[in-house]
Amino acid sequence: MQKPSLSKEQLKTRPKIEDVINEQFESDRRQNAMDFVAYLRANKLNPVWTATNAWWVNYKGKRLVSIRVRGINTHAIPWGYGLDPGSWHIGHWYFNFPDNLNDELKHFLWKSTKPCKQCMSCAPGFSGDFLGKQFEAICYFKIENPNSEDLELVKELLEYKQISINENNSK
Repeated sequence: MQKPSLSKEQLKTRPKIEDVINEQFESDRRQNAMDFVAYLRANKLNPVWTATNAWWVNYKGKRLVSIRVRGINTHAIPWGYGLDPGSWHIGHWYFNFPDNLNDELKHFLWKSTKPCKQCMSCAPGFSGDFLGKQFEAICYFKIENPNSEDLELVKELLEYKQISINENNSK
């Protein structure tokens, strides 16, 4: 009997992100990812499995970020979300961003901006002003293998996005 694919297995089990992190990461990457997930859970921002080694983090029905993992077990996901083996990223499209982000967060997002690859219905991406800077055909931001300093900025970003969602919901 053939073993089910990782996709089919995860569709059935919808694994906790912590289980995949513990199984697929080593050293600092494991610790940073686990610390970030602990922060999310402590703030009632529970990652929800959405696809093979991918989780969404929602707030009041709005997506804050997605987390994707390509573990050290590279044969499990050969395409791996464009990540190297043993890597992960936090990212999302450009929705629910308030205009009042501080300059440090703006620069952090700008340097993490990725071009549209026309892979989804948002193609051809976003062109125009994003937080005071012009972009052509961008799709999302992606922070790969964030270190502890990057994660502090992501946490601050999530807080800003929650405030923006709360303000938009009260209108």
